[in-house]
Amino acid sequence: MQRTIQSITVRGARQHNLKSVDVEIPRNKLTVITGLSGSGKSSLAFDTIYAEGQRRYMESLSSYAKRFVAQVAKPDVDFIYGLSPVISIEQKTIGNNPRSTVGTMTDIASYLNLLYATIGVPHCPRSGEVTPGRTSSQILEAILALPEGTQIELRAPVFQQYGEELDFVLTEVRKKGCRILIIDGRPVDISAEVELDESKVKDMDAVVDRFVVGRKHEKAIKAGIAATLLVGDGLLQVHIVKGAGKAEADRFYRGLCSKTHHFVYGDIQPEYFMFNNPESACRTCGGLGVHKLTHPELLVPDPRRSIIGGCFVREAFKYNPDTWDGRVMYSLSKALGFSLDTPWEKLGETVRHAILEGLDHRKIALITPPEAKTERKEAEGKPIGFGGIARRIERQYRRYRQRGEASSGMEAWLDKVMVEHTCPDCKSARVRATRLLFTIEGKSIHDIGQLHFDELHAFLGAVKPAGRGADAGRTPQGARAEARSRGADVRGQHTPAARRVSSPLCAAARADDRARRLAAGPLGDVEEIEAIAAARLCCVPPVATVALAPEDRRHVGPGRILRL
Repeated sequence: MQRTIQSITVRGARQHNLKSVDVEIPRNKLTVITGLSGSGKSSLAFDTIYAEGQRRYMESLSSYAKRFVAQVAKPDVDFIYGLSPVISIEQKTIGNNPRSTVGTMTDIASYLNLLYATIGVPHCPRSGEVTPGRTSSQILEAILALPEGTQIELRAPVFQQYGEELDFVLTEVRKKGCRILIIDGRPVDISAEVELDESKVKDMDAVVDRFVVGRKHEKAIKAGIAATLLVGDGLLQVHIVKGAGKAEADRFYRGLCSKTHHFVYGDIQPEYFMFNNPESACRTCGGLGVHKLTHPELLVPDPRRSIIGGCFVREAFKYNPDTWDGRVMYSLSKALGFSLDTPWEKLGETVRHAILEGLDHRKIALITPPEAKTERKEAEGKPIGFGGIARRIERQYRRYRQRGEASSGMEAWLDKVMVEHTCPDCKSARVRATRLLFTIEGKSIHDIGQLHFDELHAFLGAVKPAGRGADAGRTPQGARAEARSRGADVRGQHTPAARRVSSPLCAAARADDRARRLAAGPLGDVEEIEAIAAARLCCVPPVATVALAPEDRRHVGPGRILRL
C-alpha cells in the first residue's frame, strides 16, 4: 500500500545564510514563515524548497523534454522529501499590466507552453489534417537521404493578414527576400508590382530557396531550412522539382510531411506558444487579446453636417479637392451616386458603410473635382481602390502597436475615435492562428487557458501522451515499469542491469550522494526516491558501471535502495 506523505521534511539546509536548518512543514495546509529581515525566510522558501522542487521536476523529464528548459542548480541542503511539483509567486506589487495573467505570474503558462511544445499534435493550416513536427536536423537528414543531384525547392506558406490588403502582404514577403510566389499552384514573380484579384486568391507559398541535394551543400540547406521556417511561421514545404523517381518522392513525402499539402512543422519550442513573444503574438492585437476599433458615433460627432461641411473628426478626414483624399472622396461620390453636400444622417446605409469600411475588392475611376486648383491628367481615370476611413485609422493603429512606441498624442487621438473590442483576428486567444493548430485531446492552448483550475487538473490527469510525446510525458510509475523491463530492480536487488547506468549519471550519483549526506540517516520517502532513480535510469541507455567509493558502500546494504 502506498503511504500518504503528510509533510515536507528539510534536513541540513545551508543555502545562503541558513545554518544547517532542519524543518518539517505539514502538507495541504497554509504555512507562514516569519522572522526578522535577513533571517533566511526567502532562502528557505524560495532558494531551497522551491528550487529543489523545480530541480526534481526537471530531472523527471525525459532527455527530449530537457532540451527546452534550462538546467536548475541543486540547493545546498542534505535532503528534502515529501515534495511535489511546485510553483512560486514572489512578493511584489501587482501593476495593471494587460500582459500579466494568473498563468504568467505563477509560471503555469510556461508549463503549458512546454506541454504543447512537447506533446501537442499539430495540424495543417489548410486541410486540418495531422501534420508532423520535426527538428531542423531531422528535416535536413530527410532531404539529404534523397538521391544525389535531386533538385528541391523550400517553400513557406504565406497567410493573409486581418485588415490588410494583399499588396501589404506581398510587400512583407519581398522584405524577407522572396521573389517567386506560388499562388493557387501558379508561380508569380512579385519582384515588380503585380495585379491580382484578391477575392480569388486562396493559397500562397513563397519559394525561399532552391537546392541540389548533396552532402557538399549540407550547410547551405541547413541555413535555407532556418530561413524558410522564419518566413513560414514555423511551417515549411519541401517540393521535389526533379531528380527523384515517383516511388522515392512518395516515400520522402510520406515520411516527412503531411499527406495533402506536404507541410512539416520545424523546431517548435515553448516560445512558439508565448503570447508575450512578438514572434508568436497575434499580429493584430500584439498579444493583448483586445483591439481598438473605430466607433461611427465617435468618428462622426455631428451627423447633421455633410462631408464638405466637416461631419468627421478633423484628424480623421477633412475634405480638400486638391489633396489625394479629396479626389478619392469625390470619385467615390460619383461612383456611388451621392452628393458631398448631403448631411451624413441622410446618406443611405450602403453609402455610409462604403465610406467607413471601404469597397472591399471593387475599384473606381479617379476623377478630379471641378473646383480643384491643380489638375493631374496622368492620373485621370486610373482605377483605384478605397479602403474606408475607419479601416485606414485601424491600420494606422496596428502600425503604431507593431512599432512598440509610446506617444501620448497618438493615444489621445485614438481614444477620440476608437473603443476596445475583443480582437477580431485571434478572438482573444492572443497568439497567431498557427499556434491554435496544436491540440492535446482536441483542445488548443487557448482552450486550456479558459478552463478553471479544477477542470484543468481533471483534464491534465486524463491526458495520455502518444507518439513523439509518449516518452516526454512518462510518469515515474511508468519509468519504474520501463526500468524493470530492462532488468533494473530499483528497490535494491542489484542485478547487473541495475548497476549499469550512463557515465553522466555516475557523476550525478557521486555528486548527489556524498558520504556526509548519506551519514545523516534515512534520506526520504522510499517511493519518492525510487521514482527519481527509475526516471534517471531510463533517461539514457546503460553504457557504464556505477563505481561507489569505499566509504559509500557501507550505506548501500541489502534491501536498501540504490540512491542515484
